[in-house]
This record gives sequence, structure tokens and C-alpha cells, in this order.
Amino acid sequence: MRIFLTLHPSTNLSVPGSMTWYHNLYEPLLEIGHEVFLLRMDEIALKYKIPFRSKKFKEIFSNELITIFRKEHLSKPFDFFFSYLTDLDIEDCVLQSIKGIGVPMANFSCNNTHQFHLIEHISPLFDYNLHSEKDAEIKFNSIRANHVWFPMAVNPKYYYPQNLEFKYDLSFIGSAYSKRSYYINQLVLNGLSVDCFGPNWLINKPNPRLKKFKKEIERYLNLTSLFFTINNQKRFIQSSRIQYDDLLNQLRENNRNRFHYPVTDFEMVRIFNQTRINLGFTEVFSFNNIPGDGLKQHVHLREFEVPMTGGLYITNYFEELELFYQVDKEILTYRNEFELIDKIMFYLNHEKEALIIRQNAYKRAINCHSYQKRFQDLFKTLDK
Repeated sequence: MRIFLTLHPSTNLSVPGSMTWYHNLYEPLLEIGHEVFLLRMDEIALKYKIPFRSKKFKEIFSNELITIFRKEHLSKPFDFFFSYLTDLDIEDCVLQSIKGIGVPMANFSCNNTHQFHLIEHISPLFDYNLHSEKDAEIKFNSIRANHVWFPMAVNPKYYYPQNLEFKYDLSFIGSAYSKRSYYINQLVLNGLSVDCFGPNWLINKPNPRLKKFKKEIERYLNLTSLFFTINNQKRFIQSSRIQYDDLLNQLRENNRNRFHYPVTDFEMVRIFNQTRINLGFTEVFSFNNIPGDGLKQHVHLREFEVPMTGGLYITNYFEELELFYQVDKEILTYRNEFELIDKIMFYLNHEKEALIIRQNAYKRAINCHSYQKRFQDLFKTLDK
């Protein structure tokens, strides 16, 4: 099958040189035998020297995509259009033009638990919306958009056991948001050493001093406005944001040697291998990760990255995880900070039991949770 694929290779622009989606969505298609024409969104932004997802980017990228698609399709017809796009990336008329040509269209999306608004407009224009969170089907139904559950996975070519000596007792790789700083603080208070890698654990580069000063001014303004806010809900959200920032600042001051800037894709896999217990957090704030706006849970790439590297993984329990793993036999879960601490203490002191879970998790991941298998299953479903 000849596939036109367009995406941005990075999961997070703060991560240096991240090629996560290139490795996980593009290369597996090649490996299972498809011919893929790739249009990288980052290369368009670089070519025209415009910020990714700016208004100007949307206009230029839309023109580039339809021009290149028509030219390549005329040269050799495409059988499938596959994208990872949001409302911020593409003009409606481009999608309608491709639809008019008659090529089946699918768009991949994740983080729909708290960021569904980012794809709400364009989704009805696609033949298939591939969503990684199972319960997102309710949202797609509400806007009359056809959907297919396409769970996350990883490419074992990049995520694999490296048999390295342990360097960290506990580590977490990911951004500092939601209740993550709270859980990290609880672990630290109980005498556990935790290394955190990713955006916001330290003040982000460039110009961290300037950004710290700006944050202090914002805190002062938020505190001032709190005195004049009458609405109880708004007061709660404002105070939650202040408490969230204060806790993170306190953690930064007390754990300078264990908080780190984002690491590369390859460094991440090495750290998974060097860690006795890798931490996970499925919780997010309900809307766009705004503190005080309630909590929801969803599956992240991390639920597949760590087991595929042979690491021991512990994360918040929620039902969807049981669709992928035998809980507490292949991955560990916790329902609150007390259970988290108890399980960490146990498995740090029981290496034999920890090794069994690592081995079980790897077997499950390599047999069931590769993107090569996900795509093979997807195309079988779409062919029915």
C-alpha cells in the first residue's frame, strides 16, 4: 500500500531532537512493507522560518501539503492518507480536496482526555479518527466523527533492554504538571531518592533566570487578584495554581541535584534501563492541564516505553490499563501515595520479585504492544 503520511516527529518541542513519532509511526509502516511518502511538519516550519503552529504556519503548510500531495498522487496514486494533525495545523479546504480525490483519510490523535478541543473541528472531515484513549469514542460520537480505537505502543527497534547496571533507585521522565510534583514530594519526604527528567522540573531554557523572575511577578499578581476575586470557583482555581507553583518551586530548591532538563530519545531509553523502578502518572488536569480544574486519567506512551525496555514500571491504577497488562504481575499500580510508597519500598528490597515483573512486562510488550503489530491490526480492521 502507498501511504501519504504527515506529522511532526516530536512529542514535545522542549525535548532536544525528539523523533518519537518518526520512530513510532513512520518507521513501523516501512518495516511491515508499505511504501510511505513522508511530509514532515518541522521541515516546512524550518524551510519558511516560521514558528510551528502559528497562524502563518497553518496557511503555508496547508498550501504545501495539497501541492505536494497532488503532485505525488499524479505521479503514483496513494492508497491511504495518514496524518497527525490538529485544528491549528491545516485548513478545511485541503482536507476536503483530498477527500474529493477519493483517497481514504485517517488522522491520529492522543491526549483527547484533556485536549480534545485541539482536533474537534477537523475530525468530522476524516474517514477515520484513530484515538489512543478508549473512552474518547464518546467525544467523537458527540461530533459525529467516525473513530477507530488505536492504542499507543512503541517501536522495539528503539525501545529495548540494554542490560545496564542500575544508576537510579527511582526516576521519572516527563513534564512537571498535574499531581506529579505532589507525588514526587511525598516520595522525597519519605526518604526516597527520585531523579526527574523533563520540562519544568527546572526552569526551562533559554534564559531560566529571566523566566524565574517572570514567574515570581506572575505569582505576586495572582496573589493580589485573589483578594479581589469573589466567585468561589475562580478563587479555588487561582489558589490551586499558586499552591501548585509553590510546591514545584520548593522541590526545585530542595532537589537541585536530582532535577534535570529534558533528555534525548536515546538518553531516555538508557535511563529506563538504569532505573530500578520507573515512575508513571496517568493523571492530568481535566482541561489542558490547568491546575484546580479536576483530574482525569489516560494512557501515555510511557506505559509502553518502559516495559518494552525491560524496566520495572509503576503508575496510577485505572481500568483501561487492564486491557494491556496483568496489573501487579506485569506492571505495578497504586491508588494513592501511601500504596505507591509501600510498593516502592517492597520492590527496592526484593530484587527477585522485581525481576519477575520486569520479565513479564517485557514479554507482554514485545508480543502485544509494538506499533508494527498495531498497524497490522489496524489495516485488517479497516479492510473489513
